Amino acid sequence: MPLKQVIHEWKVRHLDPSEPIIVAPDATLADAVDQMRNGRAGYVFVCDGDALVGVLTERDLLLKVVGLGVGYDAPVRDFMTPNPKTTHADDPIAQAMSLMNEGGYRHLPLVDEGGKVVGAVSTRHLVNFIVEHFPQDVVNLPPKLDQKSLTVEGG
Repeated sequence: MPLKQVIHEWKVRHLDPSEPIIVAPDATLADAVDQMRNGRAGYVFVCDGDALVGVLTERDLLLKVVGLGVGYDAPVRDFMTPNPKTTHADDPIAQAMSLMNEGGYRHLPLVDEGGKVVGAVSTRHLVNFIVEHFPQDVVNLPPKLDQKSLTVEGG
């Protein structure tokens, strides 16, 4: 089955989403950074109870905190990106890819039917999926997309 067909038919659950990293809106920036570091992730989802209210990313920290005199005791709610886009386990992979591409997101919250965050999908999940299921296509790509081979491989 070609890649285009797979990403339209297979679901987000096939990406093997990771456990989400979650903090409360009143958590401090220091707490959020610790959670990111401990989870080896570039994000934390901000939840008020079970309700997703925002996401704080490395990019948010760089653009809104670092070097701007902000104390790391400030609450996450003041620096998070509110109302992030989400995906569901039964959404097509192509839909998640489209959301990530259009919004410039590297992480998407995976939510259940009730809106509770149950996982995280990242660009790493997408790349791993493609490499695992289409290794010949990935291995045979030139380092530069406009590069052309001058000789036959192995010749």
